[in-house]
Amino acid sequence: MNEENTDQLKAQISQLKFALDNVPAYVYIKNEHSLYVYANKQTLDLFGCSEDTLEQFGDHDFFPADTVKNIRDSDAKVLVGERTKEEVIVPYPDGRKAIYWEVKTPLFSVQEPNKIVGILGVSTDITKRRDLEEQLKHAASSDALTGLLNRRYFFDRLTHALQLSKRYQSSGGVICISTDKFKSITYDFGHAAGDAYLIEVANRLRHVTREADSIASLGDGEFAVLVEGLSADQNVAHESVEHIADKIESVIAREYSIQGVTYTGAAHTGIAMFLGEQKSADEIIAEADKQMRMIKSEQG
Repeated sequence: MNEENTDQLKAQISQLKFALDNVPAYVYIKNEHSLYVYANKQTLDLFGCSEDTLEQFGDHDFFPADTVKNIRDSDAKVLVGERTKEEVIVPYPDGRKAIYWEVKTPLFSVQEPNKIVGILGVSTDITKRRDLEEQLKHAASSDALTGLLNRRYFFDRLTHALQLSKRYQSSGGVICISTDKFKSITYDFGHAAGDAYLIEVANRLRHVTREADSIASLGDGEFAVLVEGLSADQNVAHESVEHIADKIESVIAREYSIQGVTYTGAAHTGIAMFLGEQKSADEIIAEADKQMRMIKSEQG
């Protein structure tokens, strides 16, 4: 380690220490070897160490291995003269994660203005802001009752799926679903029972579809499922979508017990397939909806 460079950094730090300790952010300085030589009070509290012991520790003492790698990659850029701005994600064993917005800039030698002797980093915790953004995004894209996608966002997903289908020459399909008992349950037992029925249907749809599939509530007891990334062979792809549609009809037809009343459900489905962007999202959904209503009319 170059002790002269470290002494220069410490001299600069001593002049700013009081101000930096009162900055509402995590402020730190590393030397040219990415080792800590200073951290303000907020950073020391985060690390759980004292000013005296800080130089005994490195990033690997505070962060998971993947996070350390990302930190070191950005340090390397700063040490050749770049200024970096990026998010740093720190995962925890219990599944939580902290997200920081971090800005780094090189520190130059007083005697040799073109020589980089360290890194100044300023980091702010944006976890709550990101969580709020995710909540707002989820609220904007989801049906409030079932938690499934809403109609508008489903159309967005389908439009994107068409673009991917064209790019990768993979097939996809849309299944429109009518839950035939919804109106009669609502009429006989009230809106709370109807809502409970739709929530249970949504849960069953999640159970029989793939994780990659997109499920939407279209309102008035109707749902839709987007199945994408299938074989370019239309016959093979259609069989896959039909298999999912059959499972949907079967699972919705099973017994329900809501508000002490037991009854069986029922559903009709219609399918529309796509490969590329020959058809628009509106046309595909209209085709699946038309088939569903035709089958429903024929079966009574």
